[in-house]
Amino acid sequence: MSRISRIAILASLFIATLSSQALAASAGQTCKVVGTTSTSSVQGKKISLLCTKVGKSLKWKTVSSVLPASSVSVALKIIDESSASDSSLHSISVSGSAKRSYILHVPSTYSSATAVPLMIALHGHSWTAARFRDTTQLDQVADSKNFIIAYPDGEGNMWNAGNCCSTLGTDDVTLISGMIDSITSKYNIDKSRVWVLGHSNGAMMAYRAACEISEKITAIAVGAGTFAAFSCKPTKAVSVIEIHGTADQVLSIDGTIWGPSPLASAAKYAGYAGCSASSSSTWTCPNGSQIQVNIEDGATHYAQSWWAEMTNYLFAHPRS
Repeated sequence: MSRISRIAILASLFIATLSSQALAASAGQTCKVVGTTSTSSVQGKKISLLCTKVGKSLKWKTVSSVLPASSVSVALKIIDESSASDSSLHSISVSGSAKRSYILHVPSTYSSATAVPLMIALHGHSWTAARFRDTTQLDQVADSKNFIIAYPDGEGNMWNAGNCCSTLGTDDVTLISGMIDSITSKYNIDKSRVWVLGHSNGAMMAYRAACEISEKITAIAVGAGTFAAFSCKPTKAVSVIEIHGTADQVLSIDGTIWGPSPLASAAKYAGYAGCSASSSSTWTCPNGSQIQVNIEDGATHYAQSWWAEMTNYLFAHPRS
């Protein structure tokens, strides 16, 4: 057998090996070559996979879990419908996803002649959009300051913020991205003031959104949350206001299994976003963005005063 023939046979065997690996691939299984791509089928839906180093092993990972949404984004296909009986109640499907619900509040002072901010408000674990809306009274803040606010419902009353808390693998980043696109297409939104505000697990989700769709979000407000994202590659720095109470017994101020302390969480995001510390609790970032952590002595896992305080900060920090 000639040397050329032997090379051809080896090449054929190598290609066959990769092909059989690709056909058998599924998320979590061992793979062989970093960067190799494949596909899998889950409940009839085609899933893209990427061979990724996990510790000392190589594993197949879904592309959306490895790369920020902005790195793999395509034009979103959005179906956003309002209820015939209540125009504030919406159901939205983004790029073929199951329908998700959200509440939309548009202040009576809104005029299409003037661009207004947009806030996506995320409830905590086990809460609902309606409960978060009623408890925080953010509608009244929106009315007084003239901005639009949307309250989505988490799948299973929780968010896939990375290390916490959804076990369903729901693509909540794309949901938020689709909501921003849909609302922006219908209303005159000030794109220098597009915010995600969250409490607890919702605050963790705000951090993940700042990591993955920073081209759409200009600032986030983190109430009693932590940085739980697995990866973070913001294309633009996002302003952050984080408030945490010293008496929080749900997410300790010292950090938890879901993520680090408030100051360490902010520092972690600051590092990814290219920000520089200007004090122990503030950072200066590109694009005129800033990060501020407020530790409130004696506050527990929830304080009603946070929402107006956060909104004031968000208004004061548009992205240049």
